[in-house]
Amino acid sequence: MAATLVRDAFGKAGNDLYALLGVGKDAEPSQIRRGYHRSALKLHPDKNPGDSAATLKFQALGAVHRILSDATRRKEYDRTGRCPEEDESEGHFGEDRWREYFSKAFHTVTCDSINTFAEHYVGSEEERQDVLGAYTKGGGDLGAVLDSVLLCTEADAPRFEAIVEAAIAASEVPRLPRLARSAGNSRTAKKRKCKADGEAAQAEKARAALGQRAIGGDLGDLAAAIQARKQAREAAAGEGGFLAQLEQKYAATSCRARTSGKDVKKRPAVAR
Repeated sequence: MAATLVRDAFGKAGNDLYALLGVGKDAEPSQIRRGYHRSALKLHPDKNPGDSAATLKFQALGAVHRILSDATRRKEYDRTGRCPEEDESEGHFGEDRWREYFSKAFHTVTCDSINTFAEHYVGSEEERQDVLGAYTKGGGDLGAVLDSVLLCTEADAPRFEAIVEAAIAASEVPRLPRLARSAGNSRTAKKRKCKADGEAAQAEKARAALGQRAIGGDLGDLAAAIQARKQAREAAAGEGGFLAQLEQKYAATSCRARTSGKDVKKRPAVAR
């Protein structure tokens, strides 16, 4: 049942479903949907390959969204403070049903949300604040920033460093000791890239296990949309930009390794 799943995934934090999505109790449906997408992306299997705790939380977020996006269930939750039980007529959410729901949630976030979210998020003030928050929390470690910020890769390191340096110059954040050790350190960068490549391989295996191979259906539509906008986006983001990465990831007819770091153009720093 939803209550058990949420409790097992989040513990006491699961008592407030709205907080799990980062929204207020008066949130509009569109805000709930965006909050779910944002929270789900943080815990997405691509971001946390092999992390069973993150997978459980990703599944639980699906249950939370299922409740808060339904007017009747949301009203009951607001009244009682408890997750509504599944209606018997709809079928109990046993292991098979949750596996099916998880698969659909994975597909929905992958196909319908990432591209739209990225176009609004990458280079935005929201992303900048996330970068600075991760920088502060990580004591200045650029690797910690790359591990925390949504939808980023090793190629974003120079851009994030530029964001941090600009914020330091504007006295928004202090210069923290770990920045100098992590920024521009080729050995550290190489280690991060090796880790990223390993995680990418694990994520591909997980995606294959879920039957989410990049063929046909919505993924084919996504590939077509990426191709149609590729030239315009590359002019602004470089060939190593996010849409190009998506094309490599989802539009390929066979599994391919990530583009090597030496072939990826640096994305220009966002002017602030």
